Amino acid sequence: MATLTNPVEDQNIVNRFADYVPPAANTGISWGSNAHPFSHGDWPSYFGGTTGGRSLGITGASLKNSGELITGGGLETAIENETFNYSSIRSLRARHNITGGGGNTGSQPSPGIIYDNTAIAYMSTSYRQNSVYNGSIVLGSGSYTMIDDSHLEQKFAQLRDLYNAARGTTTTVTLNTCHASCHSSCHSSRGRR
Repeated sequence: MATLTNPVEDQNIVNRFADYVPPAANTGISWGSNAHPFSHGDWPSYFGGTTGGRSLGITGASLKNSGELITGGGLETAIENETFNYSSIRSLRARHNITGGGGNTGSQPSPGIIYDNTAIAYMSTSYRQNSVYNGSIVLGSGSYTMIDDSHLEQKFAQLRDLYNAARGTTTTVTLNTCHASCHSSCHSSRGRR
């Protein structure tokens, strides 16, 4: 766990931010590019990473608007955008729908949903959530004339809270297949011809 130093330095700020949002995001991921909810369907296109989570995507240099100065606006933009990038790690309701009855091997003799579960997944970037930008603590302008460690800690905590709320927002993906054992049934029927 990092501690903010005095004077605060750019990488030190990033290291402290890394104690807030990344651990909240990378804990308890059940599904990702290496672990799909079920074997049928085009799951790889839905996932953005593995169940191991996402690596930090910013460095101290990311906090600087231009030149060597850390500004409130540059810092705030960097950590809010980084939280936005973590927001694709979220709740997923995965459903497997059988569209036809032919070829089923007993697991689902008629059409319908045969799998319906919800867990945390590392989704692709198209599943990021803008709600993580809804914070009231502003570092860039207006609220504080000087950014100190207590304001930074408040902002980091707020971003973690916003991320946790976004994480709990469930997105649903329903994948359809023709029958419950599509691959084996289709290939077995070809062999019988």
